[in-house]
Formats: sequence, structure tokens, C-alpha cells
Amino acid sequence: MCKKRFDLTRWAAAVALCCHVTPTPSALADNTPACVARVSAYVSELDQLLSTQIPWYRPLEIGPYNELNRKYFPFGGCDGDPILIEATKSRFVQVIGYNPRARYYLVRFSNKDVTTGFSYDVKERKVESLGAGWVRDSFFNP
Repeated sequence: MCKKRFDLTRWAAAVALCCHVTPTPSALADNTPACVARVSAYVSELDQLLSTQIPWYRPLEIGPYNELNRKYFPFGGCDGDPILIEATKSRFVQVIGYNPRARYYLVRFSNKDVTTGFSYDVKERKVESLGAGWVRDSFFNP
């Protein structure tokens, strides 16, 4: 009787350990709707920012783009496909690249003056800002 109880306890402990160590797919996808909403809001605000025409005689300011990136990034616990689909809804999306060795995506948005974007790490399921920068020719072609 005692040996049978010991075997059952050992088996239950092994099952509990396996369940604790291996995350279930439903637990992994819990944060995806919030991530998609966040990327959607980012793309919407970014499209408004990139579509504003700035007169050639005023220097461009990169500050609003960096503030927008600080407002929305970083965040994690997301599935990649819905995020990338949401990013393609922008009219300023330029490139969605994938690095198979490092297992991450790069998403770039740009108008003729500014480029910005984010990266998605497949292994860590994390989205981070790539920062904002100037398009090289914007100062030479007003």
C-alpha cells in the first residue's frame, strides 16, 4: 500500500513539473489581442505623423517620432503574424524583413524625410522600437 502511494505521488509530481515547465499554447497567446491593439494604435498615430507636410524652410524635428516610439515600445508576449498584418495596414510601410538565423522581423516605415519602425523577436515574443532617423536625401532635395 505504501509503495503504491509513493509511486502515485512520484507520478503526480512528474506531471505537475511537466505542466509547470511547458507553457500551454493558450497561455502564450493571452497577450496577443492587447499587442495587436497597441500596434494598431501605433500605426494610426505614425501614419498621421508621417503624412504631415513640413515646409522645406523649416527644419524637421525627429522628436515627435521618438516620443511616439517611447510611448508604445517595448512590449511582449505577442504572436508575430497578427502584429505583422497590422503593420501592413500602414500606407508608409516600406519593408518587412526576416532574419532566419536570429529569428526576428524588422518592420520599417518611411516617408521621404523620416524612417522609423520596430523589431519583433520570435524567440522572446517581444516587440521593440528601432528608433527614428533621417532619410539621407531629405536634406539635399527640399
